[in-house]
Amino acid sequence: MTSRTLLVGALLVALAAGVSRAEEINPVVGKAGEFTLREADLDRFIDALPPEAQQQLRKNPEQRALLAREILQTRAIAMKARKDGFDRKPEVRERLGYFVDDFLAREYLTKVVIASVKVSDAELHAYYKEHPKEFVMPEQAIVRHIFIGIADVADSQAKTAARSKAEGVLERLKKGEDFAAVAAEASEDTESAKEGGLLGAITPGQTNSEEFEKAVFALKAGEMSGLVESPFGYHIVKVDERKEKRALPFDEVKDALRTKLQAEAEQKKLREFVDEVAKQAGLELPADTEKQSGEGK
Repeated sequence: MTSRTLLVGALLVALAAGVSRAEEINPVVGKAGEFTLREADLDRFIDALPPEAQQQLRKNPEQRALLAREILQTRAIAMKARKDGFDRKPEVRERLGYFVDDFLAREYLTKVVIASVKVSDAELHAYYKEHPKEFVMPEQAIVRHIFIGIADVADSQAKTAARSKAEGVLERLKKGEDFAAVAAEASEDTESAKEGGLLGAITPGQTNSEEFEKAVFALKAGEMSGLVESPFGYHIVKVDERKEKRALPFDEVKDALRTKLQAEAEQKKLREFVDEVAKQAGLELPADTEKQSGEGK
């Protein structure tokens, strides 16, 4: 065996090893005819989806496999359509042109026009200082209640019966029975009853009952009300926790503020760019269309 033969053999072994290694790094997901879908291809496809869809696909292998099947099936159908000359039909070519234009425009706007838009920390601090009222957390109360409804407000007997029932529940609580347990058994608000009467955090002006809110914010943490009558029936209220009104520190709102200002800056950049491009292109619309477009803004 010559040295040249040995060299060629070694080269072939090295190439085979390289191909094998490549297959390990970027394995084949599936094939449709001559088209091969690899893991990297699928990842790029997923990267182009909305964040919620990306998260779902990345944590659910079954959904990822279904997506791969859908991509391959679509490719197989498209290959058949091309083989039959369907893509050469005038009406199909016209619509394909619209799809291509739409894709190019969206990708250009995202990856070129607004790609450089960044909100600086200085801008965040400036906005925070100039809009202090936007960063105030109103007072809150974590509330539970037991509710006894009035079936017919015009029926005095029904109202009396409801009050009597509510008074009986209140007596049980005064004797020391657990509020959450009594709420689960006796409250006619079936949704909150499942959670021991828990309504969650309430801020002033959030509910549709002035009487209910007045009772809530008159209580300290751990306190329970007497009977509270509202247009809907009778309530017994317990406040688990009180949170006083406070100004939110910058570090607590920084991320949310960045998201807000980033979105506003991008929208401003997009509007300016689209208006300029339309002007340069001499874009014209019928008068009625222009009017409707202006009203929709």
